[in-house]
Amino acid sequence: MPEVMLVEDDADLRLAAAETLELAGFRVHAFDAAAPALDVLVADFPGVILSDLRMPGLSGLDFLDRAREIAPDVPFILITAHGDVPAAIRAMRGGAHDFLEKPCPPELMLDVLKRAQAMRDLHLENTRLRQIRIEDRLIGRSAAMRDLRDKLRALARLQLDLLISGETGTGKELVARVLHDLSPRRDGPFVAVNCGALAETDVDRELFGTSDSPGLIARAAGGTLYLDELESMPDGLQVRLLRVVEAREITPLGAGPRPVDIRILGSVKRPPESLTAESRLRADLFHRFHATLPLPPLREREEDAAMLVTHFAAEAAARHNLPKPHIDSSLRRRIAYHDWPGNVREARNLAERLVIGLDTSFPQPGSAPGATDQMAGMSYDAAMEGFEARLLRFALIQTGGRKTEAAALLGIPRKRLYLRLRHHDML
Repeated sequence: MPEVMLVEDDADLRLAAAETLELAGFRVHAFDAAAPALDVLVADFPGVILSDLRMPGLSGLDFLDRAREIAPDVPFILITAHGDVPAAIRAMRGGAHDFLEKPCPPELMLDVLKRAQAMRDLHLENTRLRQIRIEDRLIGRSAAMRDLRDKLRALARLQLDLLISGETGTGKELVARVLHDLSPRRDGPFVAVNCGALAETDVDRELFGTSDSPGLIARAAGGTLYLDELESMPDGLQVRLLRVVEAREITPLGAGPRPVDIRILGSVKRPPESLTAESRLRADLFHRFHATLPLPPLREREEDAAMLVTHFAAEAAARHNLPKPHIDSSLRRRIAYHDWPGNVREARNLAERLVIGLDTSFPQPGSAPGATDQMAGMSYDAAMEGFEARLLRFALIQTGGRKTEAAALLGIPRKRLYLRLRHHDML
């Protein structure tokens, strides 16, 4: 039920407004002065404040200042007489959500309060989601995961540009989102850019925007810009990013340089030192990041694998309205001894198959499922064609259909992956 803290010294007006609000479904907390309202106001008050401007004792403006100190995120709406409109406008500059002029039609008052309540509900929901424990988002009891969580808590509050490195499926974007959600920029946008999917013909427009249309970098203003697969970005574009990282400045098409207030997080799939040695990641770009945060592959977190599969299976069961599967000792042993080339994403896919009753066999590393048995008796050419098709399908399953990641998993260029997918009618 929506709530409103109503502060009005005129008893008749207070009673009339309270009745209107209650009939509209609001829970009303009515006060004849600001001081007693301040005594009960708390930061997590779930509703909005509706206050008269001119009152004995604390005025509406004084009440606004004090309320902002106690509950800065609670929408504050002032009721003013016609001559007080300039004061109300000044109050909005000082943090008031809106103001209403007396006499105020009930329909207008309800409309303003409902919109303010919707904004308050959204803020509370976002806060609740952010407050989910980091242990519930980055699951694992291993020493590697405990160390990672400790680092994230320490690094999130600092204005540092970080490079996250890790194999496909280790959760690089999830770590970036956790860093954002735990940071002072949590109320700003989180903009994720897949550098490997940027079309080279439109990259300037997409990233840097134009004089009248903001690009992806500008849309992250006040928040976090996450650059995924930095090593897949062409060298020329990496040069242009140097200016963004170094000076927090962009130059949209058809416009001059503009400052941009962002925190930058990047990710790569291999140790950045090896990528710079191969000239896939510019050394000058790499060294502009303050630190590198390596993510452990699942094969190095043996004790976490069964825990992850169990967690993902419970999520999938709830999502599909199906019973949670039983993970017996035999399956636990296979989980413990598996190499997990697809890392956490592969564990999630296994859990999904467990819940919906599909095959839960583990493919051998580097091979497609069931390839050996199915190739028996085939000619060499037919066997190789079949093997390649199964291998491509397996890579796409492991990476959730992400073709850039599938190419990296197979160790082939992305262009070659597209050619082979087209050859097998898989595009």
